[in-house]
Amino acid sequence: LLARLHDSRVVDVNQFLAPSVGPRYHRRMARALSRCARTRRSLGRAAVLLGVLYAWGTGIAQAPDPSSPLFRTGVDLVRVDVSVTGDGNEPVVDLQASDFEVREDGVVQQVETVEFVRLDGTRSSDTDESLEIRSREHAAAEAARDDVRIFAIFLDDYHVDKDASTTQRVREALVDYVDLFGPNDLVAVMDPLTPLSHLEFTRSRDDLRLRMQGFEGRRFEVLPVRSPLERAQLSQPDVWALRGGVSLSALESLVTYLGGLREGRKSVLFVSSGPTIGSGVGNDERLQMVLQAANRGNVTIHTFDPRALGVRGLRRAYSLNRLASQTGGRAIANANQPGDRLAQTVADASAYYLLGYTPTRETDDGEFHRIEVKVNRRGVDVRARQGYWAPSADERSSVPTEHPEPEVQVALERLERPLSGTVDLWAGATRGTDGGTTVTFTWEPTGDAGAAVSEVTIEPIDAGAQPPAAGSPPSPDARTIPTEGRAEFDVPPGEPVTFQLVAIGDDGEVVDRWVHQMVAPMFGTSSLTLSTPRFLRAQSAYGWRVLTTSEDPWPAASRRFQRRDRLRVEVEWYGTGDREPAMTATLLNEHGDSLADLPVTLLDGGRARIDLPLSSLAAASYLLRLEAQAGDEMVVQRTAFIVE
Repeated sequence: LLARLHDSRVVDVNQFLAPSVGPRYHRRMARALSRCARTRRSLGRAAVLLGVLYAWGTGIAQAPDPSSPLFRTGVDLVRVDVSVTGDGNEPVVDLQASDFEVREDGVVQQVETVEFVRLDGTRSSDTDESLEIRSREHAAAEAARDDVRIFAIFLDDYHVDKDASTTQRVREALVDYVDLFGPNDLVAVMDPLTPLSHLEFTRSRDDLRLRMQGFEGRRFEVLPVRSPLERAQLSQPDVWALRGGVSLSALESLVTYLGGLREGRKSVLFVSSGPTIGSGVGNDERLQMVLQAANRGNVTIHTFDPRALGVRGLRRAYSLNRLASQTGGRAIANANQPGDRLAQTVADASAYYLLGYTPTRETDDGEFHRIEVKVNRRGVDVRARQGYWAPSADERSSVPTEHPEPEVQVALERLERPLSGTVDLWAGATRGTDGGTTVTFTWEPTGDAGAAVSEVTIEPIDAGAQPPAAGSPPSPDARTIPTEGRAEFDVPPGEPVTFQLVAIGDDGEVVDRWVHQMVAPMFGTSSLTLSTPRFLRAQSAYGWRVLTTSEDPWPAASRRFQRRDRLRVEVEWYGTGDREPAMTATLLNEHGDSLADLPVTLLDGGRARIDLPLSSLAAASYLLRLEAQAGDEMVVQRTAFIVE
């Protein structure tokens, strides 16, 4: 068997493991044997592993010493990291199982295992080995070591102010924070636009200092754009809510990735003044997904709001406090000198207890269970996560599925959250005259409530100003749109704009009133950009003839279509001069998977046309993905729609 192992590098560990051993341990043993098989000098180590596997699978392994801690590996064992500090925030190191009281959903649990973990950032074995990270594979192998602390710094520049005082404060604090790491610590740095494929761990404190010294907030700043993704953000109705969703989705990806590295504690420092959370914004669910991923992966999230004392907003404080308290982390805010509190986050990862218990409840319920940990000793501070989401029976038995890309989630979320409950509204942006931006509105009645609407009045108002009171006469800049009409407004590019909309019924009474905010996109002459796609719908053969012969057809406001409808999509491109960009159109399902490539026709005047057949589609949600490329520049847009 050892010869086969060396020759083929493959071994079926299932023949050695008992059926009760979970797949996670199968994979670990397989990886260990694979590493041992790389050289003949490691065959002795492989022989030891095979002996362990044989003893494990046949049940003849010796019973553990009853005087030593017993660490169960059953899937029902809940493990909780607990930091216990006393005077001067020094860790308490002499606690036993009898000193802890653990309650789950108010019910006392029997603490079965207790392990005190002490790490200081130095190497405890293989001290002559180079610590420099050579590859992603090497980083993953190092992360699996028991003597390595794992940290990640999430620089949420979307939600950090750019003013000089905040910038200086956060840079100085983060440089001092980096100096606390030891030579054996693994550290990764991420921002909202960093894909996991580009996430790298390092042990170079010099590189980390340079990254921290260059950090700068970008809250309420939309220019300059840093990527085609950000350029696409400018065409969305609410760029601030979208960026909050991007930050939370990226944070969820980070903690999910960290949770898969190993079972031990991982720490994230979330540098942010807090994404916008609240009803109508749509980011509450994303925040909940971050908490679930962190608790399942044993990831502690510390939050650092770099704003000065006394300027913290309640809404954002709520999101930051939840991230910290529900994962056992620390919320650092209202501190002009945050150094000591940041240092404590590193200390928390250096000394903690790992408790294990088997819940008295029924397992596999897929519910959230609150955890309370107390220590029967006075004068100590106890920190632990406040609960966890138990996996359901389906989650344990099924293959995990990947979440769609954040851009896909955002597009679908906008489809599910209409701007008004009475009408479908479309707001599209194109390049106007003299380098400006033109915003076009169209509307359609929707449902029973919208059937009584005869016109919609749209009035631009100052950003941040209170909307005009009910009954106030419209301003000279207001536009009134009848059914199947449109209104256009020239707005300053790259700046937030706010509109008040009022739906008027057949009897002249106000049916609905709401405010629409957006950032007017910039359509320059040197960078490739796309206008908002216009969906042109025909509901009959006559309507199709009218649509195809009209020089300026009316864009449909609704994104809900019938299979009998005929649909055409048009979009304009800018910034390429006389060159035609290479354009592709792809039909995606609601998970972001590609279903079909659609032909694109390039027209005169910098326009592109896509005919989108609906008759062969099932009733479901879909996305149209448009991609334009000119030289090194690429722009991607995703628009969701429903076929009923």
